[in-house]
Amino acid sequence: MKNKINQIEGIVVSKKANYLFVDIDTNHLSTNILEDLDIEVSSRLLCTQRSRLAYSESFVSVGDRVLVEAISFSKATGVVCKIFPRSSFFERPPVANITNIFVLISLDQPRFDYDQASRFLLTAENTRQKVSLILTKKDLITQNLLNQYLDRLNQWGYNPYPISVKTGDGVQKLKNTLTNSKIGVFCGPSGAGKSSLLNYLLPYASIPVGDLSKKLSRGKHTTRNVELFQLTNNSLIADTPGFNRPEIDIDPKELAFLFPEIRQQIHTNRCKFRDCLHLGEPGCALDKKFERYSNYKQFLKLMINRRRQYQAG
Repeated sequence: MKNKINQIEGIVVSKKANYLFVDIDTNHLSTNILEDLDIEVSSRLLCTQRSRLAYSESFVSVGDRVLVEAISFSKATGVVCKIFPRSSFFERPPVANITNIFVLISLDQPRFDYDQASRFLLTAENTRQKVSLILTKKDLITQNLLNQYLDRLNQWGYNPYPISVKTGDGVQKLKNTLTNSKIGVFCGPSGAGKSSLLNYLLPYASIPVGDLSKKLSRGKHTTRNVELFQLTNNSLIADTPGFNRPEIDIDPKELAFLFPEIRQQIHTNRCKFRDCLHLGEPGCALDKKFERYSNYKQFLKLMINRRRQYQAG
């Protein structure tokens, strides 16, 4: 063989047990190399990772840009030897280099839960990436009720995408936004319709979709692993395992910035003190007459108590 490929860059699209599935860009391989290989080159390699990465606590996650060596195109295998620096990281579930978070909440079956939606939105906002709210199963409620939800969520600072994969209503508008994201993440409670939406967008993916639990009236877990799916050449989307009450662990001083309705006020009217927690301190500029202020105080108390327990222990 005249040309030997020692290393090539790729992106981790799936992780199962101790194996990584890495997509590489075969367009970067020269014509001469492809001819010398004399085989059909797969763009996806099954990889392990060098033990030194684990020893250095450099754990590979889905979404990571990596360097692959010891490549066998005949077996479609390789070994990840390097992880490139991350631009962002979503901890639960772990996804690297995300640019957009899409929070999916169903309007019915299971019924929309404002507290649950707020928790997911706060977790998403904590990534400091662009957050969008998707309201699924709009075909199950009346337009009047949908308008009430939209008006309330607009006051939270969000402009939701109401959709129905059953009728296709609203999906094209959402798709335009999805394809403008480099690596987007679907998150939300089980049964919200994350896998159903991906199947609508990518019929070839055949992602398992679960039924609602009749006993609990909420979704069953069907997505077991994080996986990236390609929407366009420049856009990937991750389906993630559903979880019903995401844990929130945020610095109390940063919590206010995770509420768009508070964030907007802070940018317009500065408080007297930079460390103001907006609990009635002198010179606090926050107008507290908005729906989620009690929600903010509840989470703030939780975060403060958690920090105290951590410092004491």
